[in-house]
Amino acid sequence: MQFRLLGPPGIYDDVRRRSVRLTSPKQRVLLGALLVRMATPVPTEELINELWGRHAPKKAGNALQAHASRLRQQLIAVEPFGANAPRLVAQGPGYLLHVHPQELDSVHFRLHVSRAQRLLESDPHAACELLRKALSLWRGPALEGGCQGPLCGGAAARLEEERLLALEDLYEALLRLGLHHQVAGELEELVTAHPLRNRFRDQLALSLQRCGRHNEAQKARDIERRRPSGETDADEMRLRTASVRLLREAGSGRPGHEPTGRSVAELHDEADLAELYGPQDEELVRLRRRIDQLTSEQHALRSELDRLMVRGDKDTSARGRDSA
Repeated sequence: MQFRLLGPPGIYDDVRRRSVRLTSPKQRVLLGALLVRMATPVPTEELINELWGRHAPKKAGNALQAHASRLRQQLIAVEPFGANAPRLVAQGPGYLLHVHPQELDSVHFRLHVSRAQRLLESDPHAACELLRKALSLWRGPALEGGCQGPLCGGAAARLEEERLLALEDLYEALLRLGLHHQVAGELEELVTAHPLRNRFRDQLALSLQRCGRHNEAQKARDIERRRPSGETDADEMRLRTASVRLLREAGSGRPGHEPTGRSVAELHDEADLAELYGPQDEELVRLRRRIDQLTSEQHALRSELDRLMVRGDKDTSARGRDSA
């Protein structure tokens, strides 16, 4: 059995080689929330908030129990030999879904990307192949299909950021292989879609320079990183400050973990390793939840900035045509 987060939450029966059809959108949201907290009990209150938000029915606990029961039966149908030890169980005031790391597509994605990053300088061809393999696992936006609660929303934003970072690594590998003619157009589209991601912009300038399009390369380098308002700078400073505080908290009281020089990516790796290979202590669980919240806020802020910048570019072009 395989579980999917890189797209609509889903289950894949790898024996019969078919996707398992979930019976309702709420069941899909429930599956996504349980997968996000793989191997960790998710409190009933959090699941209710994830499924219904502020519009929870009066007997939301009973409704949640019914959705969980139907999901459990579908999991048993895929693995009938596990009926006596079901994957989905009630544990304390919540539910726990037993999932092995190798059964989750996001884990395979991260493993491919991690291996590619180690090979990026020494073997860009192998790195390119691993990154293409990692990105091919995506079937749409992470946790697509109604998973907009704080639990799934934070995880979806974090996964989307990881996807964009993997894309940046892929284009670096392609440029190292001398494929600048092939990637220039794709990078132009990515810069348009994500105008605040400087690495895409730098890669575009490099590819244009190597293609002999020197004026366009210089223009790409000279584009001002505009900010629509002073509030945006304040918001980004707040997020950076909060991230630094989290790094310090992660290092305090934990032998062998020094906060100095550690990146948010390294912090994610530490939390991921704890999820994959050992039980999580309460501090790591709390840290992952806070990281999800910050990442979700940062992703929403960046998306809004991208939208405003694209709209500003269109308005500028329209004024130029009118004046002409």
